[in-house]
Amino acid sequence: QRREALDFLVKGVDRATRVGSQLLTMARIEPHLSNLVCKPVQLMELVREELAELAPLAMDKGVELVLEGDEDCWVQTEPVALAIALQNLVTNALNFSPAGSEVNVVIGANCLSVEDQGPGIDEAELNRLFERFYSRDNANGAGLGLAIVDMIVSKIGCRLTLHNREQGGLCARLVFNPI
Repeated sequence: QRREALDFLVKGVDRATRVGSQLLTMARIEPHLSNLVCKPVQLMELVREELAELAPLAMDKGVELVLEGDEDCWVQTEPVALAIALQNLVTNALNFSPAGSEVNVVIGANCLSVEDQGPGIDEAELNRLFERFYSRDNANGAGLGLAIVDMIVSKIGCRLTLHNREQGGLCARLVFNPI
């Protein structure tokens, strides 16, 4: 019983830490979103750096991160804000991907996609994913990751779409304005 109570307590502390971290991210970035300075950014370079930071989490979950696409894709954006958005999209994909699967990050002409092999989501719930504190089927989630991404994307010169993949899983796609 003690072990069970301790496990419950540890999970609660971990969740509170994640919620606190996401709230701090929102509080830090929200005031700066009105005066962001966008500049040309090589997308592949930025994505590689962020995926390297997320590799330990992927390894812990038994999920492989795969990066593919256009090596020479440049977008007009604010790199720090985009990095935060990308971290949240990839973390979300990792959280819903089963062990032994892949999360693919694909760079195309003026777009960036994060594709998981998780369960996907009911079409009626897709828009709710952007609500603050809404966390579908993830007891450990804070329900802030996609709300943060949504807050960022309109300010950095892109838009976000979510759709279920035919082969299963969810695809989050950032589409940037052409330079």
